[in-house]
Amino acid sequence: MKRQITPRTALALVFLSLIIISLFRSIRPLWVAYTSPYYTDAMYQGLESAFNGSQYRRKENPGIIPDETVFSYAAGAYLRGVDPILINSEHTPMGKYLIGLFILLMKNDKFIVLPSALLTLIAMWLIGWMALPDKVTALIPVALLATEPLFLNQIRIAPLLDIIQLPWILFAIAAFLWERRKGSFIVTAIMIGLVMATKTIIPAILLVATCMAFLLLQRQWKLVVRFILWLSISGVIFVASYARTFMSGYTIADFIGFQKWIFLYQKSKLIFPFSVWRLLFFNQWQAWWGDMRILTADDWRWTWPVSTLLGFGAMGLFAARRVSTKEPIALLILWVAVYSAFLSLGVVSSRFFLPLFPVSYIVGVWVARWGIKKIWR
Repeated sequence: MKRQITPRTALALVFLSLIIISLFRSIRPLWVAYTSPYYTDAMYQGLESAFNGSQYRRKENPGIIPDETVFSYAAGAYLRGVDPILINSEHTPMGKYLIGLFILLMKNDKFIVLPSALLTLIAMWLIGWMALPDKVTALIPVALLATEPLFLNQIRIAPLLDIIQLPWILFAIAAFLWERRKGSFIVTAIMIGLVMATKTIIPAILLVATCMAFLLLQRQWKLVVRFILWLSISGVIFVASYARTFMSGYTIADFIGFQKWIFLYQKSKLIFPFSVWRLLFFNQWQAWWGDMRILTADDWRWTWPVSTLLGFGAMGLFAARRVSTKEPIALLILWVAVYSAFLSLGVVSSRFFLPLFPVSYIVGVWVARWGIKKIWR
């Protein structure tokens, strides 16, 4: 007797097929670039020459190089023992060390985006499973992200640090949702430390603020103290990522001063507040260089304004106390609110939405599901 496929199984197969097909179509044309051992000493020297003649080294008539070229060169330089504060110092170094690891193992600087993308989708599904909670429904936001041009461009244009940092952000959220039950936050602290060390500490600060708000709203004072104590592990991981800097003779005081410089550098982007909403709703991107004209983003999609509106709906339900502060979805709503508030402070590009959309898509599916249940009843 043949076993019949249930509607839920068929639906799961549809979503999985969408995810696999979308990834396959993006990866297949570039598979040779992801796997061939082309990162040789000659290539490194070419990257070094391009970097030294670029906007990062020359003030007059510089050559303009993209971020992926900078990160590829920096990874090769770190692999050769260069202090991370000397090259691309505005970003924390672990993401470039991870790129360097694949250069060492495969002589390839692009392959790292593939496991990073896969881990992102797995972490997103885990969060969706805990928050919705339904294994099949949790595949809907994963399918949305897997077909998202913004996400797929992170695979096509490599190596970028955003896609390398993203899985640690999502695993930090998933780990917190799991560990809050037993009051031990060791995995959460490790993930937050990796977030800090990979690209920039700002998402880590926002993660801590979100988790703290979640616990404080429940008046879980003991868990707040435990969470703060566990964060010492995050600090150790972050400082350890600068081990080469300390080996060069710099002190802790020098390190703190250097982090202050990075903060002030990032602070310079706090112009044109609330311009993020023009980009989300109308695809009007505010440039912060040259004549500061309004541009359009090639990776903009209808899911941006829809998920944003659904996110507003979730915040309204949360404010109206229609959502328990103990539910996992409450943490995700808080993350959407905290991260959106951060984006409202200054200018952004579409890359800034990568830590937002995986969670906002889950929240959007939850709101739609909640609304359908109300109407059905």
